[in-house]
Amino acid sequence: TKAIPLAVSAGFINSGQACLAGTRLIVPESRLEEVKRLIKTAIDAVKVGNLSDKTSLIGPMVNQKQFDTVQRYIRQAIEAGAELVAGGEGSPEGLEGGYFVKPTVFANVTNDMAIAREEVFGPVLVILTYKTEEEAVEIANDTSYGLQAFVSSGSLERANRVAEQIVAGRISVNGLHDEPKAPFGGFKQSGIGREHGIFGIEEYLEPKAIIGHDALLV
Repeated sequence: TKAIPLAVSAGFINSGQACLAGTRLIVPESRLEEVKRLIKTAIDAVKVGNLSDKTSLIGPMVNQKQFDTVQRYIRQAIEAGAELVAGGEGSPEGLEGGYFVKPTVFANVTNDMAIAREEVFGPVLVILTYKTEEEAVEIANDTSYGLQAFVSSGSLERANRVAEQIVAGRISVNGLHDEPKAPFGGFKQSGIGREHGIFGIEEYLEPKAIIGHDALLV
């Protein structure tokens, strides 16, 4: 009941138009039906609209091109056989005049589908399932990206054990955390370099090497 609303918040950061959005929700296979029920309830509570209204969580896509891109990903996922749990194509009722997208969730997604492998940059979440902890870590790392991950668990020891195995530049455990002193940056195709803390300052420094020997005698 805590992890699923948290997952929705992580996935819909900046209306899903964020490089660190948690768009893949990896859950135990044995709890899939429970997760689907909880996530539908969480999505029903999400308001789409003008973000000047503080009750709105999801605003419009940045432009027509991005709106069309998100719609295409939703359509492709349906055609690929993913189960539509919430949302879908089109705009929310009453918001047809803008670039608003229905908050959308898919289940029965496999990690080879485009909806799971590519960055949608919209309010779209996919649910993948695992049988063992090792499989969960394998799925988490089976991506071309590695900027940020989120781990939720009733056991902090287990959460930290899993977090240590995930190949990502920053991992948030049991919450949406930020720490300006900690480095922020990614692995793999999520780029090089780091922001924040001493790591971020070092990005603006140039090393200088002076190489020599003992003084020469005339």
